Amino acid sequence: PVYYLAYLLVHKSNSDGYVVGSRGSVGSSFVATMMDITEVNPLAPHYYCKKCFFSAFKFNAEQKEKYPLSEAQQAFDEVLQSVDSGYDLPKRTCPCCGEPLTRDGQDIPFETFLGFSGDKTPDIDLNFSGLYQPTAHEYIRTLMGPENAFRAGTVTTVAENTAIGYVRGHMERKGLVMRSTEVKRIAKHLEGVRRSTGQHPGGIVVVPSYKEIFDVTPIQYPADKTDAVWRTTHFDYHTFEANLLKLDILGHDDPTTLRFLFDYVEAHPDEFPFKTPQEIPIDDENVRKMFNGTEVLGIKPEDINSLVATFALPEFGTKLSRNMLEETKPSTFADFVKISGLSHGTGVWQTNSQDLVNGKAEDFGVIEFKDIIGCRDDIMVDLIRFGLDPKMSFDIMEFVRKGKAAKHDNDEKWAKFVDAMKSNPNVPEWYPWSCGRIEYMFPKAHAVAYVLMAMRIAWFKYHKPLVFYSSFFTIRANQFEPEIMLGGISKIKGRLIELENMKSQTAKDSDLQTMYQVAVEMIKRGFVFLPVDIRFSHATDFGIEEKGLRLPFVAIPGLGESVARDITQKRDEKAFTSKNDVFTRTKLNKTLFDKLNEYGSFADLADNDEVVESENGEISSGLFGIFESEDNK
Repeated sequence: PVYYLAYLLVHKSNSDGYVVGSRGSVGSSFVATMMDITEVNPLAPHYYCKKCFFSAFKFNAEQKEKYPLSEAQQAFDEVLQSVDSGYDLPKRTCPCCGEPLTRDGQDIPFETFLGFSGDKTPDIDLNFSGLYQPTAHEYIRTLMGPENAFRAGTVTTVAENTAIGYVRGHMERKGLVMRSTEVKRIAKHLEGVRRSTGQHPGGIVVVPSYKEIFDVTPIQYPADKTDAVWRTTHFDYHTFEANLLKLDILGHDDPTTLRFLFDYVEAHPDEFPFKTPQEIPIDDENVRKMFNGTEVLGIKPEDINSLVATFALPEFGTKLSRNMLEETKPSTFADFVKISGLSHGTGVWQTNSQDLVNGKAEDFGVIEFKDIIGCRDDIMVDLIRFGLDPKMSFDIMEFVRKGKAAKHDNDEKWAKFVDAMKSNPNVPEWYPWSCGRIEYMFPKAHAVAYVLMAMRIAWFKYHKPLVFYSSFFTIRANQFEPEIMLGGISKIKGRLIELENMKSQTAKDSDLQTMYQVAVEMIKRGFVFLPVDIRFSHATDFGIEEKGLRLPFVAIPGLGESVARDITQKRDEKAFTSKNDVFTRTKLNKTLFDKLNEYGSFADLADNDEVVESENGEISSGLFGIFESEDNK
């Protein structure tokens, strides 16, 4: 039932035109792959023919002995052994029927999702477009009924520093004097006390038909709003997660970006070699070159102050990710997955893999990037390949990825694991050292799903730059400074320097910095920002024009989406004939109207309509010369 519910949700979203991304380790489940819950294929890298079903897999020595290769399969063995991801396999045709072979497989063990004995409850997390998330939530209520689906409740508790603040406030009010140790002792009694209740942003608790919610938890309306559509579990969902299923239907920008991009694809089908996101080439050489240089975009590193061209690409646009790309110079899909895993892990890159790759870790020498540990699943796969017992390999992976080795949670158990690794001659000397520094590790299936999304969006960045930049500024940019954006490259770079030199950045400052980095790159590629124009601007989208992107109405500070949509609606009903016409027919207040006027948004509109009489006595508009006669209305 858990798989089937996830299947129904994904199928409906895809049918409605929104791609769904998988989270967590569900991509290591081949069942989930076959049900189209996830695009991640956990099998070993392989070729297969969709017409005659010929297949060739990357087998180890034991598998080859158990499943002897045919002569046709043996011809593929060398190239299969050279890759860690099916997306890195070169194109080949089927030796049996001549059809192009499909390339797939990421080599992820199912145990990370269902446990070594398959006894773990599957936890399927899905990334829906933020625009589609409410629809997906409502679909659960439709499937299960309103008495069987509830928002997962959360409980906010008093933290340590807050508790200390409470005690000190009490001391001030009462005029008390206490030692700091006594303050901390009293504060300890307050820690964990409930402060307020809330709801999980994407969690839906599902109750089976033979039970009712009150068997497990009370329910409540959020903020006592009895007219709210959704009711929330009163107890924190963690307290009963072993008893009731929680579906994680989360909102994410990447599916929204793909929907935005494919709105353009569907409007201009002749410009693209594909019709669906799944058909976007993952192995485009020029697209991959953006991950280890800038020249492929026709710009120099000093133009954008970066050695790689991954600004605005999900997973690879952050400073940490770009630094990793600059140091490791990846070129394969498997490398990109490793980068994703490293950037999300804790204690995996800095003071660990980074030192191994640079040859600064003790006496281990320089370790190749393809060999280091990037994701939690790598540990189990590597150790089994080295010859360790599969169950022990799994146990070591679980121990390490939870940070138990680094935190010394059970030194005796870790010592046994280290002895097992060191006694095996195939395990590299650096391997136990690297494992012992890891505090948290990302699941490989999650990394693969994210990189797949990133590569698809990256295709547009290289091949359709204006469509790509339009999607970025429309969806991801939530702060605008029109006077800076329209001020040219020097003004934008000056603002960037200001933001970079700030001692303490707010979230708004950080968003602005990212936006201007992307803006600089766009301008260096030969495009410009065009001012807000009452005739051409969209309400919320950056309009694509020949020279660049037209700023939308919402780019004007203080002008919200409601007013912006009202302007475009009134314009579509009838073209504006004067500034006064704009003011009287729209929801613009005097302040916003003056701002638009100040930014030159009214183009050539006169202040008021000018009515003149033509030579033949017909009345016309002086601005447009439209004759209001019976013959030509």
